[in-house]
Amino acid sequence: MKKLGQFTFAATLLVLGGLPAAAQQAPASGGSMQGMSDKSMQGMSDKSMQGMSDKNMNPFQKDAMSAMDKMNKSMMEGMIAHHQGAIDMSEALLKNTKDTDTAKEARKTLQQNEKDLKELQAKMKKEEKKEDKKG
Repeated sequence: MKKLGQFTFAATLLVLGGLPAAAQQAPASGGSMQGMSDKSMQGMSDKSMQGMSDKNMNPFQKDAMSAMDKMNKSMMEGMIAHHQGAIDMSEALLKNTKDTDTAKEARKTLQQNEKDLKELQAKMKKEEKKEDKKG
């Protein structure tokens, strides 16, 4: 009986120990990216790569830069979809809610995500122009 209790305890720890990792991998709901802005990500700008060009990079560095460019583009595409989803949900909520507080929050969310979406779309266009010049 003692071994069954120890087994149950160990199994519970294993299950509970995996929950934080599972939660991190779960799809995020609306506000998970709140507070993310260009200002908070300044260290990740093109300025940090100043001085890097195809001329002074070895093949490994060129491959790494290419991979980062693809990740940046994929990230922006994902964030565009994320913000568009928030806009769509806010608009649907505004059409269907009678609660003034909920409508107020939906309008704030809608305005912020429209602004963020425009910024991302402008960045994507800028990146596409860079790619066109390279290739």
